[in-house]
Amino acid sequence: MATLLASCQPVSNDSPSSIGDALVSYNELFTIIKSKKALNVEELISLVQEWRKLKTAVSATLESDTTAHADARHISIGDSIKFQMSRLIDSRTWSYSDYLAVVRGLNDIEMDSVSQKLVASVHLFYHDAGTAAPLKGSAKEVIGKYNRLLDGSLAKGIRTKHDAIDFLRNEDVAFRSFLLHLSTLSTGNIPLDDITKKTGEVMHGIISLSADEYPVFGKSEVVILLAMRNNRRLLQNAEACLESLHRLHRVDNGQATAYLWMILQPWISLDGFAYALMDEEQMRTMEKLAEMTPKALDKLEESDLPLDADGLPALLIKTFILGYE
Repeated sequence: MATLLASCQPVSNDSPSSIGDALVSYNELFTIIKSKKALNVEELISLVQEWRKLKTAVSATLESDTTAHADARHISIGDSIKFQMSRLIDSRTWSYSDYLAVVRGLNDIEMDSVSQKLVASVHLFYHDAGTAAPLKGSAKEVIGKYNRLLDGSLAKGIRTKHDAIDFLRNEDVAFRSFLLHLSTLSTGNIPLDDITKKTGEVMHGIISLSADEYPVFGKSEVVILLAMRNNRRLLQNAEACLESLHRLHRVDNGQATAYLWMILQPWISLDGFAYALMDEEQMRTMEKLAEMTPKALDKLEESDLPLDADGLPALLIKTFILGYE
């Protein structure tokens, strides 16, 4: 990793011993950031790490201060650092791989030991579910089977943990089967609205199991379970889109918009918590998506989605960094 403060006087790593020292250290960091014209992703990560560390130390020192003046200076310098950080991010073009590097380097969400065990258990569950053979049949037949799965679950109801886990296992098979027919289904000739609506109803039923008088799931348990389900589906969907698009010679306007949305959805939807739930295999999938996405976007220039896809990595980096400050 590049040295953060090369050619600049480094900010002291010692915790500030007084309010005056704290504000001086914070202002020194602002001066260093302001002096930079551009930086690479390694330098950006190091700079933000230094910013966060110093911000924490300064805040701790200022907790003992009761004067509005010191607090106002602290806020003012912090706002100035944000502005300069935003300028630096906007000063160059970033890639989706750069964004993933930022996530790896700066995601500070940590799980307690109980949550870590649950996350590992859910990964094992989905790894096992992923070994089941997909549903057979045409696109229309697969959608029919998917609908019947949802209808059956809604008719029976989701009342126990076993009901929820059994549904998620069968849903995983149905969803993977759906993705095998993506090129056909993306034309819009086979309605999918019922699947979307019914899936939402089943998810509501699973969530309600954590809100009953005698809950089947703990609230954090159901949040982690469904967030990991969402991670898996978004990655599978985007990967299938990219592979399907590679095989297609032409896509019409409607298909292009559908593909673009599905390819970009992981980048738009996944936050720090979602990334904290991923295992290395999923992060490697994200890296694969990062490599394949730019070429796919070139092929989807005719889409109607009003989004600056080329500028999205910079926006993602800015949101990830400044959203935490």
